Amino acid sequence: MLISLSIASLVFGQDCKSIVTISTNDEEAELFLNDTLKLNGNNFILELKPGTYSFALTENSKIWNTQIIKDSLNIKDCDSVTISYRFNPQLLLDSDPQNVYVYESDSLLGFTPLFMEGNFQDLLLKKPSYSDLTITRNELADGIKPELKFIGDYKTESFYGSTLSKILAGTLIALGATTAYFKLEADKTFEEYQITGDPALQEQTEKYDVISGVSFVAMQINFGLILYLFLTD
Repeated sequence: MLISLSIASLVFGQDCKSIVTISTNDEEAELFLNDTLKLNGNNFILELKPGTYSFALTENSKIWNTQIIKDSLNIKDCDSVTISYRFNPQLLLDSDPQNVYVYESDSLLGFTPLFMEGNFQDLLLKKPSYSDLTITRNELADGIKPELKFIGDYKTESFYGSTLSKILAGTLIALGATTAYFKLEADKTFEEYQITGDPALQEQTEKYDVISGVSFVAMQINFGLILYLFLTD
């Protein structure tokens, strides 16, 4: 793409103008001149009066984490000037799992997913509970997504919310209800025995007391097991 522009506002009193050509390898780059003028393309031809200019080149703004090149130009005469800039191609480093430490030599570059640029060769990937892995620039350029092998301990199912916890909780409620029911029946039968003196009622009271006592002991054991499993989870 070719863009030609004559800047009439940037006049310093001289009659001659310098033809300045700025090119880049990104066809959708953006050029900012003196923080005001904005142009799009990859080949910019400017007619500038002698003076000092600052400019910035940015990659396509639609790209995440765009690169920015800043420079200045001092024009002292009317000769033509040609400047070429090249954006480093960026490679996306993703991994399975993500949030992996990315090292080059001993320097931490960041965490995956990460855009890489420059002439790196080997990258070391690290993550707790996973084996280390090295990936080269060529592998990354080929679109390889590194997978780190898990070497940690697999955590067993948590007791909280497990099927066993639900069974024990249900049993605890049932035993509690059974204990209370037979205790009330024993008290009721004993009151009748005190009024009538019927030996059968006394025998029935003792039977209810035994059932209530057994269910109470079972309830205590059940509760202790729940507490133990919860604390050791």
